[in-house]
Amino acid sequence: MTEEQGTSVDVEQPSPPSEPPGPPARNGNPKILQRIETVPDIKRDTSGITTQYIATGIVNLGAFASGACMAWSSSALPHLISNEAPLESVLSDGFDPRPRLTLTHSAASWTASLLCLGALFGAIPTGLISEHFGRKKTLLYLALPLVVSWIMVASSPNVYGLYVGRFVGGVAVGAFSVGIPPYVEDIAESDLLPTLANFYHVHLACGVLFGYIVGMIPSATWLSVICTTIPIAFFVAFIFLPESPAYLLSQGKYNEAKAALRYFRGIDNDVDSEYKELKEQMRNNVKHNVTFKELFSTKGTIKALVVSFGLMVFQQMSGIYPVLFYAKNIFNTFSITMNLPSAAIILGFCLVSSTYFSTMLLKKVRRRVLLLFSFTLMAISLALLATYFHLKASQMVQNNTWVPLLCLCMFVSVYASGVGPIPWLMLREIFPSNVRRRATAITAGFHWFLAFGVTKLFQNLVAKVQPGWALWYFAIICVVGTIFVYFFVPETKGRSLQEIHNEFDGIHKKRKHRHVIEVESVSEP
Repeated sequence: MTEEQGTSVDVEQPSPPSEPPGPPARNGNPKILQRIETVPDIKRDTSGITTQYIATGIVNLGAFASGACMAWSSSALPHLISNEAPLESVLSDGFDPRPRLTLTHSAASWTASLLCLGALFGAIPTGLISEHFGRKKTLLYLALPLVVSWIMVASSPNVYGLYVGRFVGGVAVGAFSVGIPPYVEDIAESDLLPTLANFYHVHLACGVLFGYIVGMIPSATWLSVICTTIPIAFFVAFIFLPESPAYLLSQGKYNEAKAALRYFRGIDNDVDSEYKELKEQMRNNVKHNVTFKELFSTKGTIKALVVSFGLMVFQQMSGIYPVLFYAKNIFNTFSITMNLPSAAIILGFCLVSSTYFSTMLLKKVRRRVLLLFSFTLMAISLALLATYFHLKASQMVQNNTWVPLLCLCMFVSVYASGVGPIPWLMLREIFPSNVRRRATAITAGFHWFLAFGVTKLFQNLVAKVQPGWALWYFAIICVVGTIFVYFFVPETKGRSLQEIHNEFDGIHKKRKHRHVIEVESVSEP
């Protein structure tokens, strides 16, 4: 009895109420219980949050590489077009170790747009590949086609090698656009997800700015060589991160999934409850998994696809990719007196700063308000730029550097604040989790198909109707986009999926209110 009593005393001694808190255990449970009384948000662990930010930044180096691919056209094509000035040819020959490759305007438009065509073929299958092959492995091995594409672009002796290189690079760009967001969604806490999800757009804009900056080098070859370092850096940094916890769980690797989740949450946080929720969510997704054909079987998903496809149509038909792909040529069309690479850098800086600003803006402003505001200001900026072109063509005004630069900076800034990120953000908000990956793949493929068409046909449109009328066309598209948002796009901020789909189905709370008013008005003598 004495030994049993002594044993019971030893068991009770470590946790009397008056004892000061001891050191935290390895699993973090005691420390969480101690922090509940003093810290309102127990998940605000420095190491866990820092890890998620760093991991998101590393994986979005793929988005940075995609932005550099997009900016390459603006920076390199002016050095490759056959009617380039002799001074440019001399500078290019001095930097390039190969004979100077020259392109016609038609070949230049194919070189720019084939990136988007390759992205179409990369975006659609990536979701399925990552589900079976793994999120990390799929993204990691995308560095290989990017490196190969840059080598081909840098060393190709003819235009066909340039075409193949751009197409192969586009496959990686499209795959990154579909593969990066699910990985970030899997590793991020729910309260951090809106901020971390926008890292893709911020890094893409930074890649565009990087491409404009290195475009100051008067050599398409060395520009490509410098861009090769980005996918290499992505591979070296990303290889040390763990696989997505959700993917490991779907493969039955429960211990590895829990270890990966603990890696992203930090040792101070208890991952057991989140692990159980994730496990239950995976079971539900498997139980209610749908095929691509079944996406069109319910009214709610069909209307969600109409909204997402419509937003992508007006996003791309607004002319944003022609502006980014042909920035130098557009500035040259307006005969600005500023150095063309410097003007492109200012444009890229506006894109980056506005994209970063949208991260904070999306937390406070409703989606519909931002879309309406963004489309309206895009239409105004394009209309002002078109008017300036007509006045300059009729010699009613003289050449001015700041008018076209200011209009284009306003155009990309308001695009980056609303029309750019919101259609991608809404994919997580209007689709159920069991159909989201397939819906994203289809929408991304449609996005890149439109981008290819607009980028390829832009030069033909300008040649047919002159730049001023082409700008008026894009301005009218933005106006129609405003009307589409007003009548067809639901508000998703702060609303549940059920509320959004109720609106798709025509179920509104206002109906009940109207009915009560009608009854009251009828009952009055």
